[in-house]
Amino acid sequence: MIYDKLERIGLYAASIPYLGELAEELKAIDLNTIKAGTYYTKKSSIRYMVQEYMTVEKKQPEVHAEYMDVQILLEGNERFTAFRAIDTLPDSFSKADDIGFFDIEDGIDFHLRRNTFIIVYPYEAHIPGLSLEKPENVRKIVAKIPFHG
Repeated sequence: MIYDKLERIGLYAASIPYLGELAEELKAIDLNTIKAGTYYTKKSSIRYMVQEYMTVEKKQPEVHAEYMDVQILLEGNERFTAFRAIDTLPDSFSKADDIGFFDIEDGIDFHLRRNTFIIVYPYEAHIPGLSLEKPENVRKIVAKIPFHG
């Protein structure tokens, strides 16, 4: 897992395939006005979604196996809980959607603020979209980068 300021995302591009392409594409657009929806990078068709939602108090942890999540907060604040990597996927795992949900304890909370990002590798359990003190509207980008580890 990597947590940093958006201005530093390019520092990780050498070690994460497609991250440089995503960073360059995002640099070329106005992140303040991009509308909610699903987009793809021009070169490799890396999928990224602009999402708008209200944070919540509690959600179930999720995990992915094929894709890394790159989550970039554009507006608002949210609590993002990260857990240790798991060894096996939960019974609820959907290969078609690359997501599974389960219960796990002992997470570490991160405060995602405007222009910060977190990168979550496959098998790293996490809960995005949680409220800090009270529910809040957020805008964020969630990119799905193929992982071949």
